[in-house]
Amino acid sequence: MSPENRLSRQSLIHFVGIGGSGMSAIARICLAQGYRVSGSDIKESVNTIRLKDLGAKIFYKHTASNVRAVDLVVVSGAIDADNDEITGAQQNGIPVWRRAEMLAELMAGFTHKISVAGTHGKTSTTSMVTAILDAAQEHPTYLIGADMNDFGGNAALGSGPYFVAESDESDGSFLDLVPNVGIITNIEAEHMNYFGDLDNLLDHFQRFAEGIFERDGYVVVNMDDGYLSQMARQWDSSKWVGFGLRNPAELGAENIQFHKTGVSFDLLVNGEVKQNIKLKVYGQHNVYNALAAAGVGLREGLDLKTIAEGLEKFSGTRRRFQLIGQVQDITVMDDYGHHPTEIKATLSGARNSMNCRIVCVFQPHRYTRTQYFMDDFAGAFESADVVVITPIYAANEPAIPGVTSEKLGKLVQAQHSGKVISCRQKSQVYTHLLAEIKPGDLVITMGAGDIHTVAKELVARLKIEAGESRH
Repeated sequence: MSPENRLSRQSLIHFVGIGGSGMSAIARICLAQGYRVSGSDIKESVNTIRLKDLGAKIFYKHTASNVRAVDLVVVSGAIDADNDEITGAQQNGIPVWRRAEMLAELMAGFTHKISVAGTHGKTSTTSMVTAILDAAQEHPTYLIGADMNDFGGNAALGSGPYFVAESDESDGSFLDLVPNVGIITNIEAEHMNYFGDLDNLLDHFQRFAEGIFERDGYVVVNMDDGYLSQMARQWDSSKWVGFGLRNPAELGAENIQFHKTGVSFDLLVNGEVKQNIKLKVYGQHNVYNALAAAGVGLREGLDLKTIAEGLEKFSGTRRRFQLIGQVQDITVMDDYGHHPTEIKATLSGARNSMNCRIVCVFQPHRYTRTQYFMDDFAGAFESADVVVITPIYAANEPAIPGVTSEKLGKLVQAQHSGKVISCRQKSQVYTHLLAEIKPGDLVITMGAGDIHTVAKELVARLKIEAGESRH
């Protein structure tokens, strides 16, 4: 779509895969800005119902006829290139944009464009930045990969100058964005099916930062991350803000305390204690996320009290250590963690804050990821007392011979002092859990697939056992 033929408010934008967290968030902003929106997905979901209620036209089948009268098609990275709607649009000369291109279009009208990138912690960090700006009454527009507990959604159009967006590096499309403020939480080998090797992955993050510098912006980076600290030392010192707990950085933390209600710490600015911060989320990894968000707040000229207020208000997001229910003194939580580092951080946070036995139900996500990180997964569950491993969630990938949950279970057991159970079928999880768990336990389901359904069903079954209503 040429510059002289950009979108107008009368444009009809069609989203292929509209029910996904990122796609539904962009569609929601489009509707709020007055665009006409349609979209397709394979099944109804909370996101599609919400969008339909807001005025979107939703199809539950991918056919070329869905895009016959649209002005633009936006495609999720999870959609195959030979999808009927994509080929139909191409045959009729209808532009097809990647999700990040549409996001860049929406961000273009804002003076303060903040993009959060990195391997881990993007959703929580983006949410914390949004909470800080909201506390400062800046009325930000935000777009996040999960629903914020305090805001009732994953996207909203605000009236202020800030647009805060979680980026997606899985297919390199975060380089389509044009932010003037960036956060890079950390960098680890991930999505290597796209990047191929570490050098290409690092080059993408370098280009992300350089683009922000070219737009006279700044980047907030984790100085405890070896890759990022090496990059930052080569940059103009006026163009970046560092945070960390171990290495010298502008923002740091001391007196970190873990509580049943979260974590607290003293915020250090250039080595001096400036403000006590209380978080309603758990784990040292969220201290890092809070420092990153505070770095933006300070650089934007917000006072420390307001930053602390915003961080304390934030109570988490859906599928990030989310409480599903408490029945018979058994607590059931769900978490999106699907990378070894994320799993280790979340379980460690639970161990530090909660004096209880931890039962972790892990659903490996994708055969390629399981194969690549097999040895790393094996050592990621040390903070759990019992580990239950489900079959691999394929996410449309073909099976890889020899890559199985049973093999992973044997590797975990070799490094784990507790009990490890491998299930050949997902339905077997309930049998094992109901036989294993006891009052006082914390059960946490983990994975990026559909494992969250196990947490919800477990709560329902426990309620039935306790004689409570299933609802």
